[in-house]
Amino acid sequence: MPEAPRPGGEDGGESGVGEFYDRITEVMVAAMGGFLHGGYWEGPDDPSTVEEAGARLTDFVSDRLRLTPGARVLDVGSGNGKATAHIAARHGVRVTGITISPQQVRQAGDLVRARGLADSVGFEVHDMLALTFPDASFDAAYAIESACHAQDRTDVFAGLARVLRPGGLLTVTDFVLLRPLESDEHRALVEAANKNFQQGPMLTQDEYEACVRAAGLEVVEFVDIGEFVRPSYRIVGGNLARSWEALKGLVSEEEFHYMVEDLSRFGDITELGYAVVTARRPGPRTAEGRI
Repeated sequence: MPEAPRPGGEDGGESGVGEFYDRITEVMVAAMGGFLHGGYWEGPDDPSTVEEAGARLTDFVSDRLRLTPGARVLDVGSGNGKATAHIAARHGVRVTGITISPQQVRQAGDLVRARGLADSVGFEVHDMLALTFPDASFDAAYAIESACHAQDRTDVFAGLARVLRPGGLLTVTDFVLLRPLESDEHRALVEAANKNFQQGPMLTQDEYEACVRAAGLEVVEFVDIGEFVRPSYRIVGGNLARSWEALKGLVSEEEFHYMVEDLSRFGDITELGYAVVTARRPGPRTAEGRI
């Protein structure tokens, strides 16, 4: 397969990822039912909409954080803010969302204001690899399909371990390697995905858990829900294929072709899983008892 263009630009890195999402967030959100991550489908005949599946995956993540009303929560890679608002409203918590895309901060701010959540939800441009929040600022944190952009996941988890209060929980979703890639086609698809979206290498479960522990966190749960997420790629790819007019001027025709083609086939890579990893900062629960 020919090498795909790099949506993030030739420089790569966090600035390239931010520039890419500044350009394509609005169209990706439309294709993904308002969210900016995959969905959870209960079976091959699940009649859910993309939005319903996206909400179900968001709930799967937030339920692992054992949130109680008033808790302070950090959303790492908050995107357009829909998952952030969903979690804040469902659990009655206060959420700070961070992203490296100024455009996403503006979109997310508009969304929470429209939903009357501006008093409990806020967004800022912030690098997940250089968190400036004080130690122990948050009761819980989550990262839905954002830690994958780090070349070394330990760097992300170490920063989150610092800003979590003792006993605080972190839940992350990420792609994991269940077994070696079996074909040149699958290897090319994974390589293209890593390059196009400027992702770090995909790790095995053992490697992933080692990164969590190296950051000073305890692994609470590691579950693969890949079979329930895979339908997302074909459905979203099909939605994107019908979005060329909206994407003109934002991406090249060649870039669009690779986005649609690669995404539509990504769910066929059964050697990859979709992990939901929950970790805990060692120590007793906070005095407020909110964890």
